[in-house]
Amino acid sequence: MRSSDIRKKFIDYFVSKDHLHLPSASLVPSDDPTLLFTTAGMVPFKPYFLGQGIPPKRRITTVQKCFRTTDIERVGITPRHLTFLEMLGNFSFGDYFKREAIGFAYEFLTKELGIPISKLWISVYEEDDEAYDIWNKEIGIPKERIVRLGKEDNFWGPPGPTGPCGPCSEIYYDFGPKSKDEEDCKPGDPCDRFMEIWNLVFMAYYMDEEGKLSPLPQKNIDTGMGLERITTVVEGVSNVFETDLFVPIIEEIRKIVKDSDSVTERLISDHIRGITFLMGDGVVPTNEGRGYVLRRLIRRSLRRAYKHGIVKPFLYKLVPIVVDIMKDAYPDLIEKKDYIQKVLIKEEDQFLRTLEQGLSLLEDYFRKAPSKTVGGEFAFKLYDTYGFPIELTKEIAEEEGFVVDVDGFNKYMEEQREKARASMEAKLEESFISLSDDEVYLMKSLPKSEFVGYEVLESESKVLFFIGGKHGKKISNGEEVYFLMDKTPFYPEGGGQVSDTGKVYNSEVEVMVLEVKRLGEDFIIHRGKVLKGEFEEGQIVRAEVDKEKRYHTMRHHTATHLLHAALREYLGTHVMQSGSLVSPEFLRFDFTHHSPLTYEDLKIIERKVNENILANHKVEKFWTNLEEAKRMGAIALFTEKYQKNVRIIKINNVSMELCGGTHVDCTGEIGSFYIVKEEGIGSGIRRIFAVCGLKAWEFQKRREEILNKISFVLKSSPDEIYVKLEKLIDEMKEKEKKIKDLEERIIEKELEVLANKIENWGEFSFICTYVDMENEAIKKLGDHLKSKNDNLIMVFFKPSDNKLLGTIMVSKKVNLKGITAKKIVEIIGERFNGKGGGKDTLAQISLPKTDIEDIKRALKETLLK
Repeated sequence: MRSSDIRKKFIDYFVSKDHLHLPSASLVPSDDPTLLFTTAGMVPFKPYFLGQGIPPKRRITTVQKCFRTTDIERVGITPRHLTFLEMLGNFSFGDYFKREAIGFAYEFLTKELGIPISKLWISVYEEDDEAYDIWNKEIGIPKERIVRLGKEDNFWGPPGPTGPCGPCSEIYYDFGPKSKDEEDCKPGDPCDRFMEIWNLVFMAYYMDEEGKLSPLPQKNIDTGMGLERITTVVEGVSNVFETDLFVPIIEEIRKIVKDSDSVTERLISDHIRGITFLMGDGVVPTNEGRGYVLRRLIRRSLRRAYKHGIVKPFLYKLVPIVVDIMKDAYPDLIEKKDYIQKVLIKEEDQFLRTLEQGLSLLEDYFRKAPSKTVGGEFAFKLYDTYGFPIELTKEIAEEEGFVVDVDGFNKYMEEQREKARASMEAKLEESFISLSDDEVYLMKSLPKSEFVGYEVLESESKVLFFIGGKHGKKISNGEEVYFLMDKTPFYPEGGGQVSDTGKVYNSEVEVMVLEVKRLGEDFIIHRGKVLKGEFEEGQIVRAEVDKEKRYHTMRHHTATHLLHAALREYLGTHVMQSGSLVSPEFLRFDFTHHSPLTYEDLKIIERKVNENILANHKVEKFWTNLEEAKRMGAIALFTEKYQKNVRIIKINNVSMELCGGTHVDCTGEIGSFYIVKEEGIGSGIRRIFAVCGLKAWEFQKRREEILNKISFVLKSSPDEIYVKLEKLIDEMKEKEKKIKDLEERIIEKELEVLANKIENWGEFSFICTYVDMENEAIKKLGDHLKSKNDNLIMVFFKPSDNKLLGTIMVSKKVNLKGITAKKIVEIIGERFNGKGGGKDTLAQISLPKTDIEDIKRALKETLLK
């Protein structure tokens, strides 16, 4: 039994026990700020465990992709630790509890997988008498094979700093004692005799930030069994790296790394699986967050292979092996393979260019160091100049008996963040321009940009500074420039809202403002194009926002808050914003939800928003501190960074959110709201497009025009269109049926004619002729002929203007003789200037008009050689 069989058996078993099978969620959690990655099978269902949403079914089963960094340093060193793994899980949300969960697990292991009962040991939480009695008295596991363990071993969760948790019972597989010391060993002892294969979590509590436990609204079950571990047991091998999930990867590694060792093979085979799946779920190598973890996997693997003399990129070559092993379970990897390889080879090449020099510096440091400590400044230099993650420096240092001054390293990291960018608190990752060192120095003396755009749309402002190498210069007509002003009414892009546009001008100059962004926390930078005169630093100008665009944007932004509130009211409080775009033309709102919305759902949500618009609620905008905002219950977005003082947008009792965007004063100003489209953009993420105000009127008018045109064509009133269309569709279906029947009769007659044209060419039969039929009919014709002669080559041509369109069909029996439809296309194409392609059994070609007798002779000469 292979890993793929175990996956299928697991799903089939729990579906037979009335569980809904759901596909794996992304490794990137869509709605959980406490986690970098999906670390457990329960992560996608966290809202349900908290009672914050309604699951699609109370019993669910999944095979969930998981990624964990907790044991990354031990990967390769031990035969069991992994970063990427698949978790087989069954879940109950307020349905069954301990008795059923234990019974299902026992039955699946012993009956479905055939694991001997004598090989199973059980651990339970030391205070959980109920679970102990179920295993002992109901299932029949002897007392001597059940152990009670403490909180550290048998109390699970939460998967982040806060969340659902509870006591658990673990099922262990007994490999048997390998030495006398292991004869008295039990689960929980420091020995390798046992391997935990399944964890049954009886989730009954929630742990808060202070570690306090409170009962969940309902008792739930969360179980997890690592596919890699259970495959080890079923395949009868000694560790996960000997299973069919890893062996093909390790065999390929051995071809590349000639003198590899087991640690190298394990580390690289694990890491390439993690790399492939992380990149498949949209993670790219960066210096922060998830991207940093991915980069660390890549660089750990490269450095390990480098020790064996591998100095060129090689990881990208392993990606197809991973994809081939996993493609049946995760078919999306197939289309992502090329992309993953392209990004990976670039990242490998980039690191390898600096790796040798960095390692040389480290070795030199070890030789000359007065103590066994690698200084923080040197570790920072390796990171900043040579791309060495601090963890990599630590690993290399530990191998040589050194320790790294991590506190010192962190100090230099913090200094790098603080210095240069004019006292900005973060690097200018979101800016559209970089600053030179001179500009950074000069900007230190500039005052902070004052944003006045909440109160007014015009201001008298002073042009303070040009950046992008244009400080001190005059900017002429037609040129673009980035500039700062002492105060500005232009809203800088942020919080999903696009920036304002407009103009700055005086009697001598006019500049079109095209784009506005924040530069750190202190400055607002404008991108402008000079339309008239010469633009200079120091000029006093009138700054004027494009009012019409601003008002359209404000309507869409306030409507976004009303939409968020309507979704949470109607679908449940599990709905959270996961992205948005607010522009003058439309709004786009991304939110967490497990299933598509029906037309009726959208109609109800749209009505709720419009009801709140017509109620003309006052839109309150005020500042408070972050703690007070949380106390008031204001909704904050996990993707946003908030300062100590925050701005709240409150709409009656309907909505209250932290938001720095621009909004109308009363909801009635929005006018109207229409949902244009709803779609899924990822696992558990939905997206709505909508329009408001005048844009909504324009949208409705376009729909009305389309409806009127359809009415005119159908010669029907708008109210009768649906009935008329239904009638037309029924008539079309009837005619299509008649056409199909007629086509079948034509094919039958054509078959009689074609059967007489089939020639015997020794080892196979052959036919080459004109057939004036549509492609689908030609294929049907070919299938009929093949059903009567499985040793047949068919070459059919249909005249079209000055061309011949050819369909080539070859039976699989002929394929075995080395003749394929693709090969025939190549022969015809080369001899008669044609172009085409296809598969072994079916291909198509287009060529200039040619006598088919010439084609037949050419094929006979070539195929009968």
